[in-house]
Amino acid sequence: MTPNPTSRRRFARRSGITSVVAVAALCAALVTGCTKDDSATTAGPAPTGALPEGAQIVKESAKTTQTLHNVHLKINVKNLPDLPVETVSADVTNETQGSGAAMGEAKVKLTPEAAFTEAKFLVVDKVLYTQAGGRYVPTGPAEKVYDPGVILDKDKGIANVIANIQNAKTEGREVIDGINTVKVSGTIDAAVIDPIVPRIGQNAGTMPITVWIQDTAPPASDSTKPSDAPSTGDGPNLVRAVVKKDQGEVTVGLSKWAEKVNIIKPAG
Repeated sequence: MTPNPTSRRRFARRSGITSVVAVAALCAALVTGCTKDDSATTAGPAPTGALPEGAQIVKESAKTTQTLHNVHLKINVKNLPDLPVETVSADVTNETQGSGAAMGEAKVKLTPEAAFTEAKFLVVDKVLYTQAGGRYVPTGPAEKVYDPGVILDKDKGIANVIANIQNAKTEGREVIDGINTVKVSGTIDAAVIDPIVPRIGQNAGTMPITVWIQDTAPPASDSTKPSDAPSTGDGPNLVRAVVKKDQGEVTVGLSKWAEKVNIIKPAG
């Protein structure tokens, strides 16, 4: 029997529709798969609603940071050649005996007149060790070069810097390194920031500072825990801070909040 032309046209349309539906379903599956994979490396849904008040989120971040015992630190200096440090990438802890310990890589001046040198380093008990011949050898007091361990010092570390930001004003929300943050601008006294980045405060009064604080509520208070209980890594952590001076700037980044750090003093 010869197929009816009208039937052939209907069959063709049905086949075409079926093909389109199949392709659409395949594309949807691929998109869904890609979205699922990407979600592991991107921030969650951006927070909505009114921005927190600048002074309040700064206060909460300082409180959270003050109880941190372990963190990863990154420092990048641009157009400030008189500073003793140009880059730092280090794990820092204050659980080690002494006033803090750090381990990582840095580009520093071992003496004020020297050129910048890249080196793997350790700081334990305020002594700087640099790697030479596959082992760490002492090079002198860390404070004469740079001591990243100060970052977690309760009195003059990064928590103190956050707490002393003046004229704090929220500027908006941004995603920094995959983390939802609130951007806050303000000013900082040179004497407050100087321990974190030595000599940046020289010949300076106040400097502009911008911080990006994790956009999340502070941890719920627990009356059974002391107020100085170690941070669990949750809460409004400092993600990034940028301090400007003259034509240069220093960027301080923190990550891996409260992740365990194990630094052992070199033998000998």
